[in-house]
Amino acid sequence: MKSIRNFVNQYATTFLILTLGVVVVFSFSCGPVDEEDVEQLLQPDETTDTTPSVTMDTDTQAAVEEPDGLEVFTFTIDATNREAWAYFSFDSGDVVEIEDAENSEAWDIGFQRTQVKLNGGISGPGMGSVVMLTETTFEAVTEAPADGYKADTEDTLAIVPQSEKGWYIYTGPPAHWILPLENRVFVIKAADGTLAKVQFIGYYKDNENKEDSGFVTFKYAHQPDGSHNF
Repeated sequence: MKSIRNFVNQYATTFLILTLGVVVVFSFSCGPVDEEDVEQLLQPDETTDTTPSVTMDTDTQAAVEEPDGLEVFTFTIDATNREAWAYFSFDSGDVVEIEDAENSEAWDIGFQRTQVKLNGGISGPGMGSVVMLTETTFEAVTEAPADGYKADTEDTLAIVPQSEKGWYIYTGPPAHWILPLENRVFVIKAADGTLAKVQFIGYYKDNENKEDSGFVTFKYAHQPDGSHNF
């Protein structure tokens, strides 16, 4: 029994010496062994995680996102002067002072009370013209029509200044209100040919009480890149 125990001890000692020898030889042949590597070698094997890693490709994600729509603005212009026009530029988003409208491309749309003119046709040297869309909403118009645009002529303005034929309805007595037609959107070519969609939403400084007429409020989105997309 003793001889068997001695044999086992000798065998274990020999195995340990051989193992250390292999480590030493490996160390000299492959360079120094890092302590962290030795600890990993001595740790028991763990089950390999075969779950594929998921990498978020931010560039690809950005490419497939839906593009944001154009910014929508609301503007009120003082069109109370019965003798002079007030001019607005889609590019600047503001009123512009114009001395000679018939020869200036610095404006896109002009206002005088209920009248609206565009920088094109007989009114100006630009490409101003319009398509009136009925039975629709501002949000529903996401693309400008390809054709059908009308410019101001000697016979009539393209946005007709008559009740129910243009942008408003006149209620008649006793109130005599001017009310924008809610289901109409006007796609307008600016002087430079870029496109905007416009909806008229008020005619009074105080629209709730219908007081102080001649202040035209409209909302619009202007596409400056020359495309038909809104």
